[in-house]
Amino acid sequence: MVKIIVSLPVDLVMDLRNLKSNEMKQKFTRIKTGVLALVLLGGAFITKGQAVLYEEDFGTPTANTPIQNYNGWQNSSVIYVGNGTCDVRTSSASTGYGGASGGGNVMINDTVKWFQISGVNTTATQPTVKLYCGLRKTNAENGDNFVVEFSTDSVVWVRLPMADTLPTGTGTSGWHRVCFPNVPAHPHLHLRFSSLANVDYRIDDIRITDGDEIVLETVATPTCTPSGGTYYEPQQVTLECGTDGATIHYTLDGSTPDAQSPVCGGVLNISENCTLKAFAVKENMYNSNVLTAQFVIIDTNSLVALPFDITHNSDSSKVEVKTMPGFRANKLGSSYADGSVKFESKNAGTASLTAHLDNPPGELTFDLKGVKGGSPSAYSGITFLVSESADGQQWSTVASLNESDISTNGFSHHGPYTLAQETRYVRWLLAAATSGNTQLNNIAITLRQDGGDSTGIDNPVTPTPDPYPNPAQTHFRWQLCDEGQTIELFDLVGTLVRHWNNVSDGELLDLNGIAHGSYILRATTSTAVITKKLVIH
Repeated sequence: MVKIIVSLPVDLVMDLRNLKSNEMKQKFTRIKTGVLALVLLGGAFITKGQAVLYEEDFGTPTANTPIQNYNGWQNSSVIYVGNGTCDVRTSSASTGYGGASGGGNVMINDTVKWFQISGVNTTATQPTVKLYCGLRKTNAENGDNFVVEFSTDSVVWVRLPMADTLPTGTGTSGWHRVCFPNVPAHPHLHLRFSSLANVDYRIDDIRITDGDEIVLETVATPTCTPSGGTYYEPQQVTLECGTDGATIHYTLDGSTPDAQSPVCGGVLNISENCTLKAFAVKENMYNSNVLTAQFVIIDTNSLVALPFDITHNSDSSKVEVKTMPGFRANKLGSSYADGSVKFESKNAGTASLTAHLDNPPGELTFDLKGVKGGSPSAYSGITFLVSESADGQQWSTVASLNESDISTNGFSHHGPYTLAQETRYVRWLLAAATSGNTQLNNIAITLRQDGGDSTGIDNPVTPTPDPYPNPAQTHFRWQLCDEGQTIELFDLVGTLVRHWNNVSDGELLDLNGIAHGSYILRATTSTAVITKKLVIH
């Protein structure tokens, strides 16, 4: 946040005795006295090298407010006069120039709406000063119907010519910065804003300057490397700004950063799911826009990083699947438009999801949701089976869930269920349903750590050797005590990157030409299919 304070002589009190009777009839809606202090927030117009004599950005009203009820005036030495039909309105951020709106602006949209600023001290080094304001118009307007008048006595009013020509036609609406260059320098100036037609004009960021207004550039929006996404290991994230000398502030909890947020000194270590937001500031420049990047960090030691198959997938209207974190997807149907991670079974007994495990599993957890049909009661007769198998042929039940176990208001968590050590297949199946269907989400299968059977039967498994070196650079070996094996290298979305056929045990394998990152190795031997992670630096 950049702040500039300018102290200038001001005329604190308006001499009400000089007002004519017709002016006395107007309602004075706000009188504030004090010393003029110009406070500049990031994103507003700022100046350098000239004096700002008056400034008003209309604050941030909570709703569309009649001008006589508005109490957010920025300048403390001015009397505001309005007829009660002029609103201070909230609005979205500007298009067309960097300072407009984002907070409040004044709406004038017919010939009886206007507002007046009285008692501004525009005494300057020159006979005239310049009035600037943000102006928003309809497409058909070019600004001719927008009227700005000045008076030195609140009796005789003179229209000020606008120095700018605004475009008309489709696509030319929005905010424009306009200038009225010939405003008299006077210790007690009055300004009146109105419209000659029943058209939409909005006014924002009024400023009177002794000299030309200087509008500074905007700091470049920060960038992060790597960009947001799903990763299978912690990431070293570099924040950079294209504006030399800018300072980057950031948050990791999704909140909007400000000048009190931490400053990035170089690299951020992101080891868990987070939403990174960052913006950059530099003195005498606008603050940058905010960068937003979401990072999902998947721990591959606690998820099964293997393929899954969808049985009976010929009818994609009955099976819709989007890739789940930790799984490599095969035979996918249509993905969900909302981008969520779900497997939906819409017709009992015709579609199942099967995960093929490469290593002895530990525990299984998942989320399940019931989806009703056309009426609130259209969800009944549900039986949802979760089964395990050593060979993909003979199945035993892990869990049998019915409608009383499954929420139709959202996903409910199920598990953990202990899987047998010999299990290599897990299947989810909507076995029965009178009406309604189910959606499956957030599947996680932990890898067995101790090598022992949870039933107490001592049946240890010899650990599979890892590829080495890991991380690797240009070559690696994998000693699997087998000859003639096939080894395949996949990226994390399941695309085959390289394969080696008829590999000898421990043979040196070439990685040249493969980009740095995390990959999945799959070895097919005479007795097993083995999957491991490989990092290439």
